[in-house]
Amino acid sequence: MAHRQSRSARSKFPARRIRHWVIAAISFGFVAALFIAGRMIEVQAYIDSLQQIVHTMGPWGGVGYILIYVAAMIILLPGTPFTIVAAFLFGSFWGYLIMLAASTLAAVVGFAVGRYFARDLVERKLSDTESFQKMKRLVESNHRTAITFIHVMPVFPFSITNYAFGLTRISFWSFFLYSEIVFIPMNALLVLGARAIYLAAVQGEISWGVLLPTMAAGIFILVLGYFGKRAFNTSESAPEPP
Repeated sequence: MAHRQSRSARSKFPARRIRHWVIAAISFGFVAALFIAGRMIEVQAYIDSLQQIVHTMGPWGGVGYILIYVAAMIILLPGTPFTIVAAFLFGSFWGYLIMLAASTLAAVVGFAVGRYFARDLVERKLSDTESFQKMKRLVESNHRTAITFIHVMPVFPFSITNYAFGLTRISFWSFFLYSEIVFIPMNALLVLGARAIYLAAVQGEISWGVLLPTMAAGIFILVLGYFGKRAFNTSESAPEPP
């Protein structure tokens, strides 16, 4: 039985590697396309026009963007494009704060939906999946490591992960606190990273004031992922309860 489970686990590794390579290829393609567009198209003019529209809205521009992001997460749209666009529309500082607020609110709403407002529906969709059972075992064995690791290397997409956390026995405040440990550097990595790429590709500028915090956030995320992966592997090798 153990041999069969080990063989089954190994059979999933190629699929995971392929998915990681696909994500890396898409990311590289996006960066390459941005560099090419920055040299061939007046990207700056379009971005300036969008920034002007957002500026005329005042604080409501940021509030509206947060609400749009939360709504997108509720209906399971991918969140990364919103994070990248925030860097273009609002700049490094305000883009970071807006996305930190947006990801936090989306996580809180998703957790509340999974625990209180649509628990039966979420449970029917997720409870029988192998990924959710692994996630649940990890959360219940070490929720501090589990929450950070699952946000860094999600078992499910971000939106579904928040719903799934609502089905576990962790407290709301534990979920909130350990999620923020990831959201703070992760949003810095994505927003500042997108801003650094934009400055280099469109304006031909290398901003160390943007690059250094981006690299620091990336290193912190890698450390979280490393220790979380060790805990996840330990949970995987532990015998399942009868």
